[in-house]
Parts: sequence; structure tokens; C-alpha cells
Amino acid sequence: MIGAVVYLLRAENAAGLIAFHGRLMHGAAFSLLEQCSEELSAAVHDTMTSKPFTVSLLKRVTERKEKGRNFTVKKGELFWWRVTATHEALLRAFLEVPKGTKIAVGHARMIVEDVIADGSKESGVASEADMIAWALSQNRVDSVTFRFISPVSFRNFDRDYPFPLAEFVFASLADKWNQAGMPAAIDRASVKDAAKAVRLLDWKGESRKVYFSPDRGMLAFQGIFTYELNVLPVEMQQIFLLLAQFAEFSGVGRLTGQGFGATRVEFKH
Repeated sequence: MIGAVVYLLRAENAAGLIAFHGRLMHGAAFSLLEQCSEELSAAVHDTMTSKPFTVSLLKRVTERKEKGRNFTVKKGELFWWRVTATHEALLRAFLEVPKGTKIAVGHARMIVEDVIADGSKESGVASEADMIAWALSQNRVDSVTFRFISPVSFRNFDRDYPFPLAEFVFASLADKWNQAGMPAAIDRASVKDAAKAVRLLDWKGESRKVYFSPDRGMLAFQGIFTYELNVLPVEMQQIFLLLAQFAEFSGVGRLTGQGFGATRVEFKH
């Protein structure tokens, strides 16, 4: 069982945050987890090299223009915050967070006003078996569109690679699928090799350096990218469809537990 939870947070004080505050949200996720289960929090922190969760940045319920380069929080302001988990015990812990739980996001103090898991693609529980069954039921899908809604980056020859080549996207997802211990192991090398034949049909995006601390940044990209899938054999296409579904919970690329790599997908038959 994997899934996503959306929290409604209310700020208890005014504060300034770094614009890309994913590291602070990473800490907030551990704060929630520790309040629920210190044992589980320690296990995830100390024994899991690849953290089986993702976090979004804060999203204002009422949009307003930001002044300057920081992200400002006003007292009483409401925010949406999406957390996903690809580990069942972790997901249950996130789902069971009580309303009224308090967390710190940098210097901002937040309180959980609501916990949402309504069964939509944005929030809710997904069955790995259902995902596999859907992928196996598809005889032919023309293309898949990835909407990378937070910055994404890969490592290539020890350098940041800020462009979503299909072999990087799907190899990353195969890694995440296997690291999460999903029901059927996927051969990463075969996926990466097959992806070299996948053509990028259309895209709109940009690359830039994203600073996640005052002195540390990473080259990354965002945008909408459509990949042609009908060139693949049916069996391999089904694996790609499975991985694309998984992307909405695992994220794509590096540092997904710190706000990078948030992804939504759409299929075209």
C-alpha cells in the first residue's frame, strides 16, 4: 500500500523561509513521524538510505504575490502540504496524524487543521496490485505526459543533469520501485536501454539552479514533457506505464524527500 496525504496547515506566527524550503519540509515530516512513532521515525532516519517518502513545498490556500526572494508566512495564513509514502507503515503513520498536531517549519510554527486522503490522485491510498493490473491490461498507449511541478535533477558523470531524457526518468523510477520493495522487481538496465528508443514528442520547460540553502544549489528543470510509448514492445510498455503511475508517489530524480521531483502524469491512448 502506497499513497499521499494532504495536510491543511495554519501558521501560528509570521516568519520568513527560503524560497525553496524543501529541506525544512523534510524536517517537518520527521517531526510528524516522531510524534506518531519514535521507533518508526528512528528506523526511517537511521536505517533507510533511500527515504520512502516525498514532501511538497507549502502551497498557499489563498494565493498572493511574493515580495523579494524569500517565502513569507503571515500569522493565521493557511497552506496545503502534500506528503507521499511508498512504505505502508510510514503511510499509516502519516494518515493517523491527529488534527491539532504542531510542527515547526524553520522559524514558522504550524498547526495541522485537517488531514485529507479523499481517494483522488492528489491524496489517497493506492494499491500496488491495482497499479500492476491496470498496466498489464493496457495493450497500447500512445504517449505519457509528465508534469514536473517541482524542480527535478539527475546525476550524470558526477554532475547535475537538468534535462529529462527518457532513460534518466524511467531508470530513476525503476530504482525507486526496487528500493521501495514493490511486489515485482524491475530490471533497471533493461528499462534504461529500452528508454533510449522513446522519443520526446513535445515539451515546455526551463532549467535553472535551485538553491535549497544559502550556499548550496542544484541544476534542475521543471515543465511538461510528453514521451512516445508506442515504439516499445507491449511488455516493456506495460512496465513503463507501471513506473509512470508510481511516479506520482515516488517523485522523479534526486532529493525527492526534500521537495524535488514532484510529478503528475497523464496517458493518451
